[in-house]
Parts: sequence; C-alpha cells; structure tokens
Amino acid sequence: MGETYDVIVVGSGIAGLTAALTASPRARVAVLSKGALDDGATRWAQGGIAAAVGGDDTVDLHFDDTVAAGRGLCDERAVRVLVDDGAPRIRELADWGASFDSSDGDLMVGREAAHSRNRVVHAGGDATGRELETALLRRLRHSGATVVENARVVALLHDSDGRCAGVEVRDADRAGASRVLGAGAVILATGGAGQLWRCTTNPPAASGDGVALAWEIGAEVVSMEFMQFHP
Repeated sequence: MGETYDVIVVGSGIAGLTAALTASPRARVAVLSKGALDDGATRWAQGGIAAAVGGDDTVDLHFDDTVAAGRGLCDERAVRVLVDDGAPRIRELADWGASFDSSDGDLMVGREAAHSRNRVVHAGGDATGRELETALLRRLRHSGATVVENARVVALLHDSDGRCAGVEVRDADRAGASRVLGAGAVILATGGAGQLWRCTTNPPAASGDGVALAWEIGAEVVSMEFMQFHP
C-alpha cells in the first residue's frame, strides 16, 4: 500500500468538495479528480437550491411537496435529510464564501416545479453551480487537503474483511502509470452518467465511474432507471 489518507474523496463536484471540506479539519484528506477540478457538471448547473427559508414555509411543507412529486418512489428517510438540512447547508455555503441572490439582505426565493412555496435560492441568476464551485474550490485550496488532478480511479481495493481500504489510481501526469493509495474511508462523489447516452448536456466527465467502481467490488446498485441528462 502506498500513501495513506484518513479519507479519499473521488470526484471534485459540489458533493465531493463539500465532503472534503467537512472532513478536512479533523482528518487527512485527498481529493482525486480524473480531469481538472472544474471539469465536472457542477459549474454548468443553472437551477437553484430548494430549501425552506421563506417566512411562510416549513420543512414539513417541503417534505410533503417532495414526496408528492415523487409519486411513491422517494426514500422518505433521504427526503427528510434533504429538507431538514437545506437551510443550514445554505448558511454554511454562504459562510464558505458563496454569494446568493438577495434583496435588502434577504435571500431571494423563487417557486419552481412542484414546490408550493417560494423556496428556490439562486446565485448569480442562472449561474448557481458556477458560483458554488468557485467558492468551494477557493476554500479547498486553503483547507490542507491534498488535491490530485488528472488522476482516474480505476479500482477500489478491499481488505480481507471486505472493507474498502483504498484505491488504484492511474495518473495522466505520470504517463498513465498506476499507483495505490490507502484510506480509512473512500467517498464516491463522481456525479452522473449522462455521457453513456448519445444525447446529453453532461460534460465528458459524467461517465458513471463511481457506480461502476462500486459494482465491481460487490456493492448493491439500485435505482439505475433514474438518469439525469442535464447538469
């Protein structure tokens, strides 16, 4: 086993960057991106963040709207986490440097899709993803986390007990040579798989790597019928 980290994050979109920033104050963290850090879909995302931040809104209303829109297909435990954590995560992103659209000091919120209240927060109009990525990358560079670009994870490694214990990485900057990195935990945050189809607006990086890596070492793969074709 080569170099070892407490946490390895595979992927550098909003999920991976948030995971790395959350772990880095207490752990030795590495972020691996198969291209440049900003090659993923995050910066292309134009939609906002839905959260119960308005005076006439509640997390329970947000929960009910989400479950109704899901027509019986939602994991209600996941929905509960989503709605309960929405407003705190927006505050955290603002603390990390993201600038959300506001008026007279109050967040501007819009109503979209199946929401019954105005609860969609934007940044820079339709540039929400770009604003969030810029803020997260700026903070990551001062976090102490190790960042490796152009490093494609080609395999997850497990120990004799079946626990994921590291990754095999192929570095474009090293003429494609592979190396092994150990980890106490591996977080897969590799985004979607839109590039597996002919028609998509996903960037080239969205090729489903994380799902494939997990499946190859025996993880149960579910809900594969749900695919998002735009960032």
